Amino acid sequence: MSTGVDEQLRNELARIERPLAHAGFLIGEVRVVDEGSWGRLDAVVEGCNIAGKIQIHLGKKGRISIVPQGNAARAIAMVLEGTGGDVTAPNPSRPTPLQSSSAQTSSAQIGTKPPALTRTADGLSKPKPATRRTSVRGNPGELVVDCSKFGGSLIGPTEWQGVLFSRTGEWQDIFHSPLYERGHNNLGEFLAIIDACQRLERGELKCVTLWSDSKTALSWFRTGKIRTTIDVDGQCDSAFAAAVNDARKWLESSNRPKWFAMMSRWDTSARGENPADFGRK
Repeated sequence: MSTGVDEQLRNELARIERPLAHAGFLIGEVRVVDEGSWGRLDAVVEGCNIAGKIQIHLGKKGRISIVPQGNAARAIAMVLEGTGGDVTAPNPSRPTPLQSSSAQTSSAQIGTKPPALTRTADGLSKPKPATRRTSVRGNPGELVVDCSKFGGSLIGPTEWQGVLFSRTGEWQDIFHSPLYERGHNNLGEFLAIIDACQRLERGELKCVTLWSDSKTALSWFRTGKIRTTIDVDGQCDSAFAAAVNDARKWLESSNRPKWFAMMSRWDTSARGENPADFGRK
């Protein structure tokens, strides 16, 4: 393992550990993924009644970004705001245009109401799935993903999400990515599929079929090749680039035929608007 990458990531964790401790958050298990010129540190963060995770990304060009995740993501982002560094705030409840600086970005997205929490058998707090209001019908066990990118430029703020049609006859929000400052729509559509497959693989959710309305993303998954002309490390932010690189690695080792067998393209002309759509057209 290259000492430089590991050291930079752990130094960044040490820098933010004190403000987190003052706010009642403790750092738990830490794992470092070192790829030589870039890397990622995953750290479990635990508070009094809520837990989450922090990902610290080091891009190939040396840029470090922090991505809070889980139930405590918004609270963690609020603690880290103003401490310096590039903090990717958790997804907002409604779209908020990103400002040019990372500090402005964080403050614009943090002041939203957090999701309702519920206690589970293992004692962990998890958000209740939100119900989607849509006239589009589905079949129980259908999981649909979609990506949204703000603005008309090729690179811009990007996020994705997945919704599941429940046995009660409702579409429910199941997962939602962080909002990345500089992402790409086709790559986001692809990452949405990868995100869903990884959650299925880990047993975090179950579905019968997995749908995406992106021909490009489904083609990339089928062939196992991300065919993009985008300079991901140069044009996208470091957290988004790390997600793409992680997806490439996962795709190489995954049982791709198994997952692709359950995928289909969501045909809007036949079934209506993608139920995971962000409604920003």
